[in-house]
Amino acid sequence: MSSHLHQSRLALTNVLAEGGYTASVKLGSQATKVNLIIDTGSSTLVVHHNRYQPELDQHLRPSTLAQEVCYGLGGWLGAVIYTKVATPYLQLDNTPVALVYREAEHTFLNADGILGLAYHRLNPSYDMGRYLTAHSVEPPVTYPWPFPGSHHPLCHQDLTDFKALLYTAVECDVPTYFSLMEESGRCANRFAFISRRSSIHYASERVEHHALHDDPLNQGWLILGGGEEHTQCYHGDFIDVKVVHDRYYNVNLLSINIAGGDSIHLPTVAEAHLNRGSSNAIIDTGASMVSLPQMAFSALMSQLKAQVPNAAELLAPFEQGYKAQQRGIDASALRLSDWPDIEFHFEGENGQSVTLLCPPTSYWQINTPAYGKACFKFMGQLPQWPAQSILGLPLLNPYYVVFRRDEGEAGIVRFAALVDEV
Repeated sequence: MSSHLHQSRLALTNVLAEGGYTASVKLGSQATKVNLIIDTGSSTLVVHHNRYQPELDQHLRPSTLAQEVCYGLGGWLGAVIYTKVATPYLQLDNTPVALVYREAEHTFLNADGILGLAYHRLNPSYDMGRYLTAHSVEPPVTYPWPFPGSHHPLCHQDLTDFKALLYTAVECDVPTYFSLMEESGRCANRFAFISRRSSIHYASERVEHHALHDDPLNQGWLILGGGEEHTQCYHGDFIDVKVVHDRYYNVNLLSINIAGGDSIHLPTVAEAHLNRGSSNAIIDTGASMVSLPQMAFSALMSQLKAQVPNAAELLAPFEQGYKAQQRGIDASALRLSDWPDIEFHFEGENGQSVTLLCPPTSYWQINTPAYGKACFKFMGQLPQWPAQSILGLPLLNPYYVVFRRDEGEAGIVRFAALVDEV
């Protein structure tokens, strides 16, 4: 590693985003601390304008750009500004940041925004300069947000209405935060991610908020620019999964099965009619679940019910949708020793098949959403989402995960067994 390259180790907590992991980042001249969800399933550095005081930021530079982003769940719209972004040992001036003006419900939960670590293809913006000039907005910039009250002809505050307006604007890519850091020589083109849970852990019936943050099971690490050299974090060899397309961290998921069970085929790109150049699965640190195409999910449920005595009863609430995550089941009815590992088979770096294991301690989360409760962390296909698997935290939790964007044609994601304490 070159001597001028730095690393930034950010402490993570899963308490603010219902199991998703957030890190603290400082914005602007006043170094306002904001808590951002660490998300390899998106590319935008976005913060709610109420959580960061842009009017006090002497570094802020407005632009003519606006963004409107929809996720699998949630979405937002707002202005693009440029300002300083700082993490431990690393800072970047004139960084594009999206300031959220309007968001869909539950997009950020109790976090302040999202730090997207995917590639630029997921970070489009729209140049509103011509539109603003034509409507005599002076200066013709998107911050402060120039679209006033509901009866004004410039009002396009609703996500759907605003999308219609954007069709009249010129689309352009916004450089992503991590790519700018790497391209400016501040850190290597890789990062490491450590998590232990995909749901908040409640260690007792009455637990104070600060105790949730102090619980090691609710903590993790993001190491910008870091990777295999952190040998204290893992043991054994790495398993390398090939990134086949740099939109998301797109990978080819060949099949899944319970340990010793029959192979469950995952639809290929062609079978699922996915976009050309895409893949049938993405690795997503911003997802607290593993979401599978409906046929594969149903087949997996059948395998589990055939092997585990009371599986049908325990799984039934979680086959009805996401709401069961808010209630959970009685953990005393769950005996984890009855449940098998779930095997995920991927295309490896050299075209071979490689296997990751998701143990029952990861796909069943104990003591959540309250002490004595349990939640099953696999689900079927999201509404409005194609037959593409979203491989979220339950698959990542047992591993030290290194996103090597600097290896191979589009990158590799490396997995090694996580040590008990980091």
